[in-house]
Amino acid sequence: MQKTLRKPENWQYFESLCKKLWGELWEIRQKIKKNGRLGQLQNGVDVYGIPKSENGYWGIQCKGKNDDYLNSKLTNSEIDKEINKAKTFTPKLEVFIIATTQSKDVGIEQYVREKDIENRENGGFEIILLCWEDIVDLIEENRETLNWYLGINNFRDKYDFEAVFNNGTNQITIKPKFQKSITKFRTIHPNLEIPKHIRLIIPRATSMFESNEINRSWCSLEISLKNIGNVVLEDWYVKLKLDNVKKISDNFNVHFFLNEETKKKMHVSRTLWAYEDSKVFLYEPINKESLIQKSGRTFTIFFIPEFEQKTIKICWELLARDFDKTGVIEVRLEPEYKEVINYIKVDKELNFKEDKIEIKELIEEKK
Repeated sequence: MQKTLRKPENWQYFESLCKKLWGELWEIRQKIKKNGRLGQLQNGVDVYGIPKSENGYWGIQCKGKNDDYLNSKLTNSEIDKEINKAKTFTPKLEVFIIATTQSKDVGIEQYVREKDIENRENGGFEIILLCWEDIVDLIEENRETLNWYLGINNFRDKYDFEAVFNNGTNQITIKPKFQKSITKFRTIHPNLEIPKHIRLIIPRATSMFESNEINRSWCSLEISLKNIGNVVLEDWYVKLKLDNVKKISDNFNVHFFLNEETKKKMHVSRTLWAYEDSKVFLYEPINKESLIQKSGRTFTIFFIPEFEQKTIKICWELLARDFDKTGVIEVRLEPEYKEVINYIKVDKELNFKEDKIEIKELIEEKK
């Protein structure tokens, strides 16, 4: 990147640039503030905040000094004036930064260094001067601010990405299927046979690996990944973490029934991996294929929710060579239950118990 970023057109725009840049530098994008509004007394500080890992306030004075601004050259007396005003800022500043669009000048830089030592020896704040060339270096080292600044000047490389459901939104409703087993305890005369129409037995809970049965509680979701920016995404992959679910799988109908040799052969063509312990899906494009502008990828994930769960949050994270982004999509659950009743005969009233209700996965024979 050449050091040819043009200077802001006016001091108001320069103030917004400083807020954006130091918000990224200090890692307090939502907490950095402009001081008051136009026309109010600012005590020498245009932008302020408490940088991450610091305990006190830092302040920035934004001095626009383009040739077409008024008073286009920063002077020693102007430096003194701004320092004195900054001393009245409340709470007391720890660091005072003078950011200017003026080009670097050895004389004014030396003067600020001397004032910095003098002020700190008297128990005051540290003073730092950053001229336009210094600010350009910082802008180029902080991509978010760089893209914002170039975007305002109509040269923006816009990185953007989204993960949504197949309905094109970040929220969807599904109806997982469960079995509601109801055990009823009844006193029945020894010679009285239970009618066949109420003799319902809870099916044997068998393994999902058995080929003649299928677990109907597995849910599927189609996820769409889209490059909605105007820059190609290189060396990218996406992680999705499901919040509080029982089980996950990348392909529950096929993957569970494959032998190890077949799984190894599929490895080279697979893009989706499920990590059961952490409940994380990892999507990696085959051969590190780039994701060009306005294109996307679609895949299906499988999971079994917790029985009492009403919503599932899926936190996704894109990691690429020059860009990363996070987001959340949400699944709403409206469970459907298949009731299975089992009557247990008790001979005495003393053995009578309340009905027992148990929710479990719905496992049925394949049709």
